[in-house]
Amino acid sequence: MKLKIKIYYIFLCILFTGISCKKELETAPDTSLQKLSTFLDIKAALGGVYDGFQSINYYQCNAASGDPCGWSALPDLMGDDFVESLESLGNWRTMSEMTYASDNGTVGAIFFQPYEIASRANNILQSLAQYETGDTEAEAKRIKAQVLAIRGHVHFDLLRYFGQNFERNSDLLGVPYVKVFDPLNPLKNLPTRATVKSNYDEILADLNESLINFRLADDNPDNEARIYIDSITVHAMMARINYYASQWNDVITHTSIALQARYLTDADGYAAMFTTATEPTPVDEIYWAIPSDGTFRPGRATNGPDPNYRLSVEMSNKILALGGAYTARSVTRFDQLGFGEFNRTLAWKYPGIRSFKVFRAGEMMLMRAEAKQRINDPSALDDLNALRTNRDVATGSETGEALLTAIQELRRVELLGEGHRWFDLKRTTRTINRVECGTDNASTSNICTVAPGSRSWVFPIPFNDIRVNPNLTQNAGY
Repeated sequence: MKLKIKIYYIFLCILFTGISCKKELETAPDTSLQKLSTFLDIKAALGGVYDGFQSINYYQCNAASGDPCGWSALPDLMGDDFVESLESLGNWRTMSEMTYASDNGTVGAIFFQPYEIASRANNILQSLAQYETGDTEAEAKRIKAQVLAIRGHVHFDLLRYFGQNFERNSDLLGVPYVKVFDPLNPLKNLPTRATVKSNYDEILADLNESLINFRLADDNPDNEARIYIDSITVHAMMARINYYASQWNDVITHTSIALQARYLTDADGYAAMFTTATEPTPVDEIYWAIPSDGTFRPGRATNGPDPNYRLSVEMSNKILALGGAYTARSVTRFDQLGFGEFNRTLAWKYPGIRSFKVFRAGEMMLMRAEAKQRINDPSALDDLNALRTNRDVATGSETGEALLTAIQELRRVELLGEGHRWFDLKRTTRTINRVECGTDNASTSNICTVAPGSRSWVFPIPFNDIRVNPNLTQNAGY
């Protein structure tokens, strides 16, 4: 009984102060609050759902720790824009060299954490119906909209790592879609892996139902700090999902709605997004951010004065060639002396305690530009040049394939260090070519090339999960 009272206090702490109480949660999981007996319980539990994103397995990433950092630093250090530096302790090397196996602890944590968040969301959903009327109706529908969106979001993030491809109607294997609650074992019902098509169907169904509930509840007020999901965030989620699925018209629809509500900031605003630890009123182009609580560090593996991974010389040169906002000191720092008297270029968006920007307008504009180029819409160049102008870089007049290349190259720079690059390489079935490899240019990396056919582009289903759930099918090569 004392444990449940303690957990209840932690939930209230999360909800009303924004403090994650992370140290206590490490020893007393907040999922112990199984029964949501009152509407106050449900509101407190919503804080616990959001708190799951501050886990070291999701968006948190401590310096030199080897934490999973699943959707913050990891997708960048596994790509080709960052190079393992002499400062590295080797804690992420298995991941950056993509030599993981099914018993890898990072892979296991990345598989589990989204399901834990989904389980918390499911706990709320199964207890909420009685409050969707009367004085609590509007607030209950806003809560329902948020947890439905979160459930869709975490399953899509799982699909990005563990799904066998991203084709919209693919019958290859995706991930189990979990709609039941269990406090300590979200996969207790022994689900099978759904197809990629089925995953998309269920994710989009959850997001569409989220939008319906937001409309019924008059959206999500009091979200100036952007730390909660609102209907604009849901449209941003749907844009990203359709982008991966190559559903270009849907990408244009949802990015246009998102951009109409929150447009691009200018070059100064872009730099300002990454300068402070707490942003009570962030720049307009931010849709959803995981808030800083005084300890939350989303990018220390790849950012700041002592990262394990520095920028490649190629990427440094791309940034210098573009100039503008991308060379601001709050974004990139050049000529930083490191071990072996080697001058490095360092990413600086997340050098320490910061909020993590999950969705913002820069990504929306680039996705819309690419979607338009894919369907031969001539305004694709207008979108690309609008972003260039707002970042104080030179505009261009590209057409055809040259325009597509320009969009994709600006995407690399605009979203650098924000958890996209490895997924972009997987999505477009490209080869990783690390020019700085072995001992070249003070690198400690040993795997220089990863071809599109490598097993490593699809994470293994963790060994322990398959051992306890024979209904799970392993990905090829593991």
